[in-house]
Amino acid sequence: MHHYLLVALLSLLTLSTSFAQETDKTIKGAACLVSDDQGRVLVTRDILNNRIAIPGGYVDSDNPADAAIRETLEETGIDVEAVGEIARMGKAVLFDCRATSPIPVLKTTAEAEKAAVAAWQAEHFAREVRSVFLMKPNQEMLDNARFPEQVEMFPALLKRATPSPIQEFDDFSALASPFDVWNAGINQRFQNAIHALPKPIAKTMATLLDYASALGSGVLFFVLIPIAMATGGLKRVAEVLLVTILVTVVVSFGKLFFGVPRPFYVIPELQLGAASGFAFPSGHTATAFAVWGLVSTWINRARKTTRVIWLVPAVLVALSRVYLGVHYVTDVIAGAVIGVLVVLVAQHLARRLLSVRLWFGLGAIIIPFALTQIQPTFLYCAAFSFTFSAVLCLARHQQERLTAPMGIKGFLVTLAGMSALAAIILGVGQISNSSIEILASYTLSAALLAIWLGWAVPKWGAIQGK
Repeated sequence: MHHYLLVALLSLLTLSTSFAQETDKTIKGAACLVSDDQGRVLVTRDILNNRIAIPGGYVDSDNPADAAIRETLEETGIDVEAVGEIARMGKAVLFDCRATSPIPVLKTTAEAEKAAVAAWQAEHFAREVRSVFLMKPNQEMLDNARFPEQVEMFPALLKRATPSPIQEFDDFSALASPFDVWNAGINQRFQNAIHALPKPIAKTMATLLDYASALGSGVLFFVLIPIAMATGGLKRVAEVLLVTILVTVVVSFGKLFFGVPRPFYVIPELQLGAASGFAFPSGHTATAFAVWGLVSTWINRARKTTRVIWLVPAVLVALSRVYLGVHYVTDVIAGAVIGVLVVLVAQHLARRLLSVRLWFGLGAIIIPFALTQIQPTFLYCAAFSFTFSAVLCLARHQQERLTAPMGIKGFLVTLAGMSALAAIILGVGQISNSSIEILASYTLSAALLAIWLGWAVPKWGAIQGK
C-alpha cells in the first residue's frame, strides 16, 4: 500500500513539474522589483528610448526567475535573489527581488524622491543603460516610464515587497580608483577658480562655458552635411560622413573599453551639466576638434587664411566639459587628439572619399564591434557604411554629378530628408516599448540616410540641372 502511495505521489510531482515547465514556456519577459524601506524602486534609464523601467528582459533558455536575476545584475551591477513572484502582466512576470548586499546609493535629503546608484561597473552600463536610480513611484516616473501600467501597480506592490539593504554615501569616491578621484579634484579646483572671480566676471565665464558645450554637440554633424552638399556635393558630404563615423566609433569604443566613471559620479556636487555613460574620451571635444578642423580646411581651400581660428571654439568646448563636471582633463586631451587625427585621416583619403572599397572596408571593420559590444551605435555606423558603399557602386559612372556643388536647393533637400528621418527616429522611440523594434527602425533609418544622401539628392540635382 505504501509502495503504491509513493508511486502516486511521485507521479503527481512529475505532472506538477511538467505543468510548471509548460507554464514557464508561456512567459516571454521577466523583471525584478527591487525596493528599499523608503518606498523607492530600483529603476534604469534606457539608452535607446531614454525611458525609465525596472531591470528585466526576455526569458531565453533559463527560467523566468533566473532571467530576472541575470538582467538585474547586467543592467545595475546589483546581485539579487528572487523572493517570489509578485505579479503577472500578460506574458511577463514580476518578481519580488532582494539585493544580497547593500545597494550603494547617494545620500539625499528626506524629501528627495530619487537617489543615484553607483552602477558604472554593471556589464550593460552605457551599452543598454544610461543611469540607475532608486526612485519613488511618482508623476515623473509615470511620465517617463517605458511601461506606465507597471508604475501604476508599484504603490500596491511595495506593500508586499521585501526591502533591500542600502548603503548611503556622501559621494562615490570610495568606490572609484585613486586616479579618478585625483582627476576629479582638478575639475573641482577649476570650478572653484571660476567661481572665485569677481561676481560679474564669474557669471559671464560660467554662462560662456555652459553654452560653449553646444559647439561640440553631435548636432553639428547634422548641420554640416547640408552645408557640405551645397558647397562641395556628395564628395564633401562623404568627407563629413567619414569624419563623423570615425569619431563616433573611436570615441564609443574608447568609452566602453576603459569604462571610466564621469567626474560627477565620483563627486556629485561637480555636476553642472547633463551627461550619462562613461567619460574617457570626451565625445564633445573630439567632435569639436573634428568639425571645426574640417571647416577650417574647407575655408583654407577656398582662400588662404590662418587655421588657428578653429582652435577657439574647440578649446572652449574642452574647457566647458571640464567646468561642467562631465569630463576630466585627460578625457578632453584624448578627445582633442582623436578629433585632429580623424581630420588628418580624412584629408589623407581625400581622393578616395567616393571609393566603394573604402566604405565597404569601413563597414567590415565596424561590424565586429557591433556584434560584440552590445552598443547600438556601432550597428548604425556599420549599416550606413555598407549601404553607402552599395549606393556608390551603383553610381560609379556619375562621378561628375557626385562632386558638383548643389547650392541652396541641395542644402534644403538634404536638410528636409535628414529632418524627416530624424522625426521618424524620435517618433518610434516615443511610441514603441520594444527594444528590438526601436533598434531595427534606427538601423533602417541609417541605411535610408545613406540612400538619401548618396542617390536621391544627387539624382534630384541632376534632374534640376537639365
